Amino acid sequence: MTEALHPSATGSPLARLFDIATTAHLTPRHIQDEERELAETAAADHIYTAYPETLGQAVDQDAWTGFPAGQDNNFQPSAVAHLDGGLWLHHSISAGGGYRDGLTLLAPCTCGHGYVAFVLEDENDLLELLEKLRPTGGHAVHRGDTGGPYCASTPTR
Repeated sequence: MTEALHPSATGSPLARLFDIATTAHLTPRHIQDEERELAETAAADHIYTAYPETLGQAVDQDAWTGFPAGQDNNFQPSAVAHLDGGLWLHHSISAGGGYRDGLTLLAPCTCGHGYVAFVLEDENDLLELLEKLRPTGGHAVHRGDTGGPYCASTPTR
């Protein structure tokens, strides 16, 4: 027979929940691990549903690496997947005004000093972008690209 639960000293369900929370061992590490796993799952789910003919066929579910929310909680958990040739996918879910998946393709710029971020709206957007990146082997030519220290992209360091 199962053991009966005993109410806390006050008998209140809320007091019992507080007792449970006090003894629970949810460390920041456990929370971060859970956020990483949820970010990976959300990213894989998003590409399989929103990009079934492209990314859903090319990127394995286990290709994603999750990251927990930022320490000040200004950043939501996110995940990245390496595509090869220096290209990366970055997935996050915005929390403002309803949850919305955000997918960004990060491509190295042609000068080699940084990355250019392309926010993807849908599968057609991705296909158009891939056509533009194909001639350069996946490298992005950005506006004002003069190369060298004047690169207008996000720096690699």
